[in-house]
Amino acid sequence: MDALKPTIVYRYKNGLYVNLTNRCPTACVFCVKHAWKMDYRGSNLDLGGAEPSPAEVIALAKEQWTAAPFEEFVFCGYGEPTMRFEAMLTCARLIKTGRAEPLPRTLRVRLNTNGLANAVWGRNVVPEMKGLIDSVHVSLNTADPEQWRALMRPLEPWAAGGFEKVKEFIREASLILPEAFATAVEDGIDTEQFKALAARLGAEPRLRPPLEAR
Repeated sequence: MDALKPTIVYRYKNGLYVNLTNRCPTACVFCVKHAWKMDYRGSNLDLGGAEPSPAEVIALAKEQWTAAPFEEFVFCGYGEPTMRFEAMLTCARLIKTGRAEPLPRTLRVRLNTNGLANAVWGRNVVPEMKGLIDSVHVSLNTADPEQWRALMRPLEPWAAGGFEKVKEFIREASLILPEAFATAVEDGIDTEQFKALAARLGAEPRLRPPLEAR
């Protein structure tokens, strides 16, 4: 792979990851995109402002599947996938309706998100994901709203009520989608309080270590 060419889809473990956008409503303290200079394990995730179309994403996914099948299709790059909510749903819909062959309709589709989609779009978007997104992993990171603001560093206008909006998103996802996880980087947080909040919201808690420094 040409390290200088922007990477739209990349493999990690058993999944194919989709880099839809570099835009994000947060500037998380643990995000490595700047420290790693937009590189992720040999893939250049800097799109340079040229965001891929759903057709382009699916075409690349088909090529990857033909080369070697993967177990899940994951919206996760150096940006927040739900900033391109309609493009994300279009990609998932093409798969789930059988219009992305040889990708199977049964292919697991996952979203990794910071949970601010409802705040960004001004509505509850979770019902629109029903039947298209099989699993959602929401980066909650803490049970404390002040610590959430310090860790996630949300941009305006999402800073003030962002934490409540993330909790709302998780609660809705746990009711509507097949699988919902609340995730946290286990570094300087009260893990028990975090797990308790995740459980109250109906999500499975998942702790992960910080990515290694480069």
